[in-house]
Amino acid sequence: MGALTLAVGIGLWYAFNVGYNVYNKILSKALDFPMMIALTSLGVGMFYFVPLWILGIRKMPRLSNEDLKACAVLAMLHTVGHVAAVVAMSAGAVSFTHIIKALEPMFSVVFGAVLHGRMDPFRVNVWLIPIIAGVAWAAIGSKIVAGDDILADINIVALSGAMTSNIAFALRGLLSKKFKAETKAENLSSSNLYSVMTLLAFLLFLPFALVIEGGKLSASWPPVEGLHSIPSHVLGVKTLASSLTEHLLELILWTGLYYYMYNEMAYLVLGEVSATAQAVANTVKRVVILLATVVFLGESMDLHKAFGSFIAIGATMLYSMAKLKN
Repeated sequence: MGALTLAVGIGLWYAFNVGYNVYNKILSKALDFPMMIALTSLGVGMFYFVPLWILGIRKMPRLSNEDLKACAVLAMLHTVGHVAAVVAMSAGAVSFTHIIKALEPMFSVVFGAVLHGRMDPFRVNVWLIPIIAGVAWAAIGSKIVAGDDILADINIVALSGAMTSNIAFALRGLLSKKFKAETKAENLSSSNLYSVMTLLAFLLFLPFALVIEGGKLSASWPPVEGLHSIPSHVLGVKTLASSLTEHLLELILWTGLYYYMYNEMAYLVLGEVSATAQAVANTVKRVVILLATVVFLGESMDLHKAFGSFIAIGATMLYSMAKLKN
């Protein structure tokens, strides 16, 4: 992959990521059914990779029964991580969710020690301290300075969702690396592995989402009251739909497309660069998302939240680079 192509790929990765976070938040305001939003975000992706497999543009992976069992475990973790993140962003600010998700390396360290019986040296793990401190200051720094009750306004649902997402994705990351190293499956590229996880996650989560929210959504359809909150322009682009219901369906499709494509681009782009470049690119991604929440969603970013976020995100990059040198 040439330098220009790589730059375009990273730009698209960031753009799709911003698009997903903005559309997902707008959709969650219009449709108070986070389980169904998470389900449709998974389902829309199939309209992308299934035709690629059928038309032979991308070779379909050939999986053994053991491969399918391993992928099912990864899919369950992917489902939990995705649903928890959607719940968190629906309940609270998108920026808050991403600040908390900067703690994911901490869980990777803990689970790595439990699963593999080994841990990186102190010179690597020491960077977890500023990550934790930065996240804490971003969340409650302004309250500490003002002398307010630090627990008074904490959104427990958003906090719990983001932390659950961290746990699930940390485990998924560790187990997917182990699976990729051990499997002999044909055509199982990183992109195809994500496609398989998406397909299995949708099928696994479908009955749960229908049981939890399907009846409520059907009884309240169309959710006219919530649909009036949908803006006529999203990310500066006028929506195409002519009715409120069509407007909602358009939001669902864009949210799902952005969700799948930002993950697809992540696998394509990050596989072409060094691990150090991956750490830097992921760090910049979080900064871009935080800025996007301010610009496009109007979320607040006071000095303490900005300072804490800077410390946590910067320390995450330094942790990743220290881990590479180990």
